[in-house]
Amino acid sequence: MIRPCRGPEILSTGEQSNLTIGITDTPLEQAILPEMIKSFHREYPNCKIFLEGFDHNRLKHHLIDHDSDVIFTTHDDITDLAEVKYYHLFSGHFVAIVPTDHHLSDREELELDDLAGEKILLMDNNWCPPEQLKLQETIRKKVDDLDISYVNDVEIVSLMVKAGLGITVMPSFVAIEKADVIKAVKLNYPAPLDYGLVCRKDEADPLVLAFCQVMQEQAEGM
Repeated sequence: MIRPCRGPEILSTGEQSNLTIGITDTPLEQAILPEMIKSFHREYPNCKIFLEGFDHNRLKHHLIDHDSDVIFTTHDDITDLAEVKYYHLFSGHFVAIVPTDHHLSDREELELDDLAGEKILLMDNNWCPPEQLKLQETIRKKVDDLDISYVNDVEIVSLMVKAGLGITVMPSFVAIEKADVIKAVKLNYPAPLDYGLVCRKDEADPLVLAFCQVMQEQAEGM
């Protein structure tokens, strides 16, 4: 059901308005954003939407520099920014992503020590929000006999896991499980993990605020 437009005054002149959205192109974003953005576009059909993909550090700079209107990221990634507003979408926990034919794939939960002796695919620092980086450093320093490789793209690391080149760790809301190829196994590693979207705190554009509201409504229905 298409709801009536909440803000006809935003585009009442019929002029084209623009909205630039920053993402890191995670499997989650690939899976959910098309339909979420379609829902927004049905309400604001005159809004021209642009998507840009960068690592999380560049996305933050684009937002602060007014190159992006809103970005999707984890909450821990913006705690160093005082001038932004966060809109919560999902909460989660850390998981290990393993091929379905891997000996750890039938476990309900893994300890970090269970990773000992494995080929581990970790994300490059530029692609790691703080909690992910803390986990990776803990694994690197405390887990024995690891064969570690670093990857600078979430889609690439997922592809490498599917190809049997190793296992990786990531937040559960980033991982999209392909049941016949890979499996997400919960890690016993407590950490506060939240994912949402962020705009500048002084943002006065009602179109940006409407986008954030629609995204929250869509997430609540998932």
